Amino acid sequence: MRYRRFFFPMLVLSTLLLCRSHSCAAVTLRGTLQSPSAITKIWAVNRVRTNPLAVSRGFLGRGKSRTPWVFPGTWNARTESFSIPHLVAGHYYDLLVWNKQGRWEGVNMRYYRLCTPQGKFTAADSRQILTFITKIQRFTNYNEPLWIAADHRHATVVVEQLRTTGFYSGHQGSIIFRVAVWYFQRFFGGWEKVSNMGVVLTRWRGPAKEIPNPWQYLPALGGIDVKKSGRYAAIHIILPAKASPHHGLDGTIP
Repeated sequence: MRYRRFFFPMLVLSTLLLCRSHSCAAVTLRGTLQSPSAITKIWAVNRVRTNPLAVSRGFLGRGKSRTPWVFPGTWNARTESFSIPHLVAGHYYDLLVWNKQGRWEGVNMRYYRLCTPQGKFTAADSRQILTFITKIQRFTNYNEPLWIAADHRHATVVVEQLRTTGFYSGHQGSIIFRVAVWYFQRFFGGWEKVSNMGVVLTRWRGPAKEIPNPWQYLPALGGIDVKKSGRYAAIHIILPAKASPHHGLDGTIP
């Protein structure tokens, strides 16, 4: 199986040093980010408020055309530290990072609402959810889970979808690439996808040769909780040395 699984109790942040901004209205996010090559661009993004199409294209814009809720920052190669100013307190953010190895995006694996973990996620639970995802053939011909955070009742799943076959208004060699966070809940009749509560991370359409590839998704870069007070858990991240097919596009098209 391609996806990686971890459980909701493991999502609770450990007791780390907390950072405080000088202002609750405008927070500067700081941390360390070790990378095998120079980081050429780093953003903090609020997924539920931004425009996923613009973010997917790496479009920041200016003035009235500026992409909302995208905050560019800087990375220091000598200290391996980053700084992203002007974040609004009281929201979750994902980091987006570009380096020689590819494009790396954070994902927030928290459930969409507060919930109490209920039992262990079983092999039977996994089979039901995987069957639901991989058997979808409404439009995309490739549907795979990348990450699952789950207990016996609730599940957050990062799903990668591709349309590599012909489609209306598409040219030869064109593809559609989509990555989203889906939420599931287990009822007496089995697991069901929670309707209208998913979060779209990526929407990309165009020639396969033009898609940013590798394009990877990592929980370690996501779900940064900036409190209303401006405080957040200390951030220390190590990027992988190379892309993995288990975490998104690894330089090839499945």
